[in-house]
Amino acid sequence: MQSTLIGICVALGIGLLIGAERERRKDNSSSRNAAGIRTFAVAALMGAVGWMLGGIELLALAVLVVGAGTMIAYQKFHAQDPGLTTEFALVLTCMLGGMAMQNSLLAAGLGVALALLLAARSRMHHFVSTVMTEQELHDT
Repeated sequence: MQSTLIGICVALGIGLLIGAERERRKDNSSSRNAAGIRTFAVAALMGAVGWMLGGIELLALAVLVVGAGTMIAYQKFHAQDPGLTTEFALVLTCMLGGMAMQNSLLAAGLGVALALLLAARSRMHHFVSTVMTEQELHDT
């Protein structure tokens, strides 16, 4: 019972953390209604509940449902923002929610890594486009 509760709390934490980052990004862009804090929290819980109730089969179904929803959202908004980062992050968040039920420490670490990767967007783009030279890129 205690490990189940920990898994659910970790799943919710992952969804809230990643959702908070996406919510902040959404506020900066009035042309796009990307998934925000509630959607990511629900997706993570959906993965956790899917794992609890039906193991890998129900988790796979939850991921498919989230994936279908992201495809519909992408079709609606891809003209304003053709990126897929939020959509992929939403599917991964659902998967991490399921993973939290089996390995909460690894799921939490991956959730934090995903949130950091999403938050570092501007710095990463700046580094690759202005700091790193073409030769350094090829050498890497």
